Amino acid sequence: MQNNKTVNYTIMEVAVKNYQKAFANIIRRKAVGPKGSRNLIKEDLDIIIPALQSEEVPLTTKAVFIASVIIQQKNNLEKDLLEAWHDWKDTVPATLSNFFFTDPDTGFSTILHKILHRKDLSAKEASSAITYLLDDEVPGYQKGVLLIGQRLKRETFVENKTFLQAFREAIDVEEVEVPLLIDLADPYDGFRRYPIYTPFIAATLASIGFPTYCHGLTEVAPKHGDTIHKVLKLAGKDPYKDSTSVVNDIENKSIRWGYIDQSIYFSDLHKQLGLRDKIIKRTFLATLEKLLHPLRTSEGANYMVAGYVHSHYRQELANLLEPQKSLDKVFVVKGMEGSTQIDFRKDSKPVLVRDGNRVEQDVDAVPIEYSQDEWDQQSSLAEYVLETGTAALQGEHNVAREILIHQVSQLVSGFGPILLADARDKVVNVIKSGRALRHWDKGCK
Repeated sequence: MQNNKTVNYTIMEVAVKNYQKAFANIIRRKAVGPKGSRNLIKEDLDIIIPALQSEEVPLTTKAVFIASVIIQQKNNLEKDLLEAWHDWKDTVPATLSNFFFTDPDTGFSTILHKILHRKDLSAKEASSAITYLLDDEVPGYQKGVLLIGQRLKRETFVENKTFLQAFREAIDVEEVEVPLLIDLADPYDGFRRYPIYTPFIAATLASIGFPTYCHGLTEVAPKHGDTIHKVLKLAGKDPYKDSTSVVNDIENKSIRWGYIDQSIYFSDLHKQLGLRDKIIKRTFLATLEKLLHPLRTSEGANYMVAGYVHSHYRQELANLLEPQKSLDKVFVVKGMEGSTQIDFRKDSKPVLVRDGNRVEQDVDAVPIEYSQDEWDQQSSLAEYVLETGTAALQGEHNVAREILIHQVSQLVSGFGPILLADARDKVVNVIKSGRALRHWDKGCK
């Protein structure tokens, strides 16, 4: 039998959790971007005022909210609220009051105050911002202001290009001795609506003779979706293999594929996972971290596949990746949940970026019979991907098999020059022969 203290503590814990959830929901409404944000209403104050005074709400989350009010277009309520914070500074934590309502006193503060005034950063300032972001000594709430501020004012191309370059210069790059290498650049926040078969695609490509790797992390806010990492761990594989071991796997002709975790090749960014939980909203990290290209071959050609959901990202990704000298070809595809898995349900026009040129390709929809209801009912899509992907490589004629054949043949043909029909025959043959399964079984052990 529970004593009263235990019961009361449990009730308090639930109340705090619900309270934080309500505050997070207000941030989700307010911190959308230049378009789509919803103004605060009077009833929101019942949550906002005590939230800013509560020790249970992280300082970073409070800073994200205040930054949202400062940057966004304001109604009269928000103007009054901002004036109250400015004039009666004890209405917000002293640390945040000093940061938001006094003149900046550090280089990073100066950059952040520029963002709070909706001003774009120079390339030099953007590069410095990433240095501060990766610095353990910089307070988390300031990093939160950087990330939410860029989302709210919208990053310029110069900013994103500089952020990407700064990240690429900060990672540990490993060289792989293979004639070509494909990087499957899936979103690190994973999938929640559709089964994404990236590790099986990597193994199948490898079995045809296309060394391939994928990368990611366990899970990340705000989506917390199922990830490649989770699929591999469920399969009894090791997603934490060190760089040297991953390189050895890819160079091994009987394996030829691998996975490298962000915690291994970019520990400084991986340390920010807790920070990203407190920001509530998706930031530019989700767009850029998948494009860092941590494994490269100096002997041959480096290829990357990158996916998008919303149409404006098609050109944005091409623009960001086109000047990257480490890449010989980039295939930008409309993927399911933004993954590298081409959406088979509709026609699409991937862009192949090569030698400064862009070639638009045509990918026709394929009549794969699938059940969205079945996918929606899965308690774990990672488990579903493992079960159905393994069955497909074992010879079962399921939906996963059709997705694998469609995806791999499109990539092989896209990077070409190989006719789509010939590429499809190659994929079918490696599955039928068991070769793809053998590469899957040996990889990432």
